[in-house]
Amino acid sequence: MNTQKKAGFHYAYVIFAVCFLTVFVALGFGSSPKSTYLTAITAQLGLERSLFTINDSMRYLSTALLNFFFGSLVCRFGARRMVAFGYSFLIAACLIYSFSNTYWQFYIGGLFLGAGFAWTSTTIIGHIVEHWFTNSKGTVMGVILAANGLGGIVSENVVTRVLYGMDASLPTDQARWRLGYQLTAVLFLIVGLLVVALLRNKPSDMGLEPLGQDAVKKGKRGLQWEGFSIEQILRKPYFYLSGGCVFIMGFILQAMSNVSKPHMYDLGISKEYVIYVFSVHALVLFASKILAGVGYDRFGILPTFTACCCAAIVSLLCLSSATSQSTVTLWIYSIVSSLAMPLETIMIPLLVSELFGQKAFSRVMGYYLSVNVLGYACGVPLANLSYDLLGSYRPMLIVLTVVMTAATLAAILSMQIAKKDRLAFLAEQDRKAKEAEAR
Repeated sequence: MNTQKKAGFHYAYVIFAVCFLTVFVALGFGSSPKSTYLTAITAQLGLERSLFTINDSMRYLSTALLNFFFGSLVCRFGARRMVAFGYSFLIAACLIYSFSNTYWQFYIGGLFLGAGFAWTSTTIIGHIVEHWFTNSKGTVMGVILAANGLGGIVSENVVTRVLYGMDASLPTDQARWRLGYQLTAVLFLIVGLLVVALLRNKPSDMGLEPLGQDAVKKGKRGLQWEGFSIEQILRKPYFYLSGGCVFIMGFILQAMSNVSKPHMYDLGISKEYVIYVFSVHALVLFASKILAGVGYDRFGILPTFTACCCAAIVSLLCLSSATSQSTVTLWIYSIVSSLAMPLETIMIPLLVSELFGQKAFSRVMGYYLSVNVLGYACGVPLANLSYDLLGSYRPMLIVLTVVMTAATLAAILSMQIAKKDRLAFLAEQDRKAKEAEAR
């Protein structure tokens, strides 16, 4: 028996810690403050928001492409080496951004940023958790990905004050956004070296089994099942229906998230007030992913996924109806929108595991996260194009509310169909096992 196991310690706890730190820093400082940079950069350099945010599209396209080939890449290089590459790309992206002046320079930075996130966020974390943990994977994923919210709380305050001064009083044309990117690059370097030093690809590399391997499962939520082969999955209509919903939800949530802060500024809300609103948003985001993971382990995919979708619909309604006089809707948005965000992170690996099983998990997860990120790539520039054409984000937010409602209904339908298919598959497996025993 392994000495770590005798001592009651398992290296999976170290893996959990480095995954948590990675999400805290990579997403917390690399993604959460992006809308804080948007206003400062476009105002100082005289860039149009819709054209500038194509850099986000480049980021998302880069992430989507790498996610699409994730299954084969992780088999070839291993998770540890891919995380090392991921941090290197994040550092390069920040340095490129800090010296950029034109659209195309920001677009190159976006490509590097997307490559970095492909190998330091949801996809690689899902793969690592799948190998190192067995029971309560929803809760483990939820806690790790919740680090994004905690990182967002810290970065929202740190980055805003780096850009606008300790009292956030610097005017936009004096914002120090180049310094913000350079300091973030240093942070990525320090954390990246620590994470890569501690990370290990899988338990067997250390003579261990996954944490919880010998535990007796008492409930039926989130149980592992063998699942279908990739050839079988590609013939199932609900693979495409649920994948389409994942695309649409990525489109809507990322568009909403990207425009929310500029929309509040356009309404005349002060920067200090917006900091408070988004600090609460980040705090609830931290809790929401944990709640989503626990909800999955306790109630299953359908009620948890549906609750997140309903939160997205309410968020869009609040943001579209907000005014400078009725700021209560902004506070509702800051809280409820956080409860919707697990749809583009923790819920996707859990959805794939529940709908299709373990046999083709890494490959299908790569596909779904790829189309989700393609939704980001389309949603962000189109949302800002609507602003350039109409002078307001409000009409676009109303349209997205209707589309999100339709996508929610379609997703529920796909899960109901998949459940019947899974039960039939498991019944057939049980029948074959009993026949084999009878022989």
